[in-house]
Amino acid sequence: MRWLRKALRKVRNFASGRHPLPTDRAPRVGLALGGGFARGIAHIGVLKALEEGGIHVDAVAGTSVGALIATAFASGAMLEEMELHAAETQFKDFGRWTLSWMGLASNERLESYLRRFCLAS
Repeated sequence: MRWLRKALRKVRNFASGRHPLPTDRAPRVGLALGGGFARGIAHIGVLKALEEGGIHVDAVAGTSVGALIATAFASGAMLEEMELHAAETQFKDFGRWTLSWMGLASNERLESYLRRFCLAS
């Protein structure tokens, strides 16, 4: 339990600003990408603008199509390749409305789509 109290104290100190990050360390950038197909494609443009501006993204996460973009980016896919791939992608490539025990959509095509895309990069 001692380690838990120590960790909690460190988190509280960090959150309160009592112990700021060392000044010799560059700021880190985390990016959260939202859902929605058109917005997801726009995320690629944001990532390109950050790259062109010399801003390194340290952590990326997303929901729905934002998670697809985040996964591809984190796997090392080139942004130009992602842009071309996104322009050719249709919903039927990764989605299918069907009744399953999980709801109205099946993830089979999505898993296959993501696996192909990440392994190709």
